[in-house]
Amino acid sequence: MFSPVIGAKLADAVKNAADPKTVVPDDFVIVRGGTAPMPEPGKTFSGAVGPTLESAAAAVPWGSIRTSTVAALRSRGGTVEWVPERSRYETINQQHVNVVEVGTSSFSDLRANPVPRNQRIDGEKT
Repeated sequence: MFSPVIGAKLADAVKNAADPKTVVPDDFVIVRGGTAPMPEPGKTFSGAVGPTLESAAAAVPWGSIRTSTVAALRSRGGTVEWVPERSRYETINQQHVNVVEVGTSSFSDLRANPVPRNQRIDGEKT
């Protein structure tokens, strides 16, 4: 299910002068993977984005996730910046974003990743 197409569209937009701080559409879902507590407001943390929950969740290797939307985060004064990064297996993840929340978190409680491990980023490599 992990597809480089979503990230490639973001990369093309930035290549054509879109601002990495605003290129991710408001209606995209943001996923934070892992079981660690949410960072304090003002701290930068990693996430992945996509037009659906499944497409965003496929861009993280973790079995547990928290979710929000770009619109919900921005409406509270937070930021979502498109920042591709390499996975531990050297796959370029162009759905990766840096997130900063301000005030109350817009992310859900911890839940299971709905995407099976073998369909997530690097799933075939583990």
